[in-house]
Amino acid sequence: MITEINEPIKVATIFTQGKVKICWFIWKGKRRDAVNTTFFWKSYRGEKRIYHFALSNGQEVFEISFCPEDLSWYLDRVHLK
Repeated sequence: MITEINEPIKVATIFTQGKVKICWFIWKGKRRDAVNTTFFWKSYRGEKRIYHFALSNGQEVFEISFCPEDLSWYLDRVHLK
């Protein structure tokens, strides 16, 4: 089941050598660990470049996005098993 969320989130990341490692994010006051990044892609919203990540914690997949222009992170979707 896929649930559309589209809410801002806080994300702990490590930016190194042109790569992004997402460690965890906070959604609705709860910390969600990112065990691994299963997929990555880019898109555009008008002129803004958006980076998308599919993260798995072993039970759920979270789709989050990052806009470098305003440094904002969003939880876009949650895939439940």
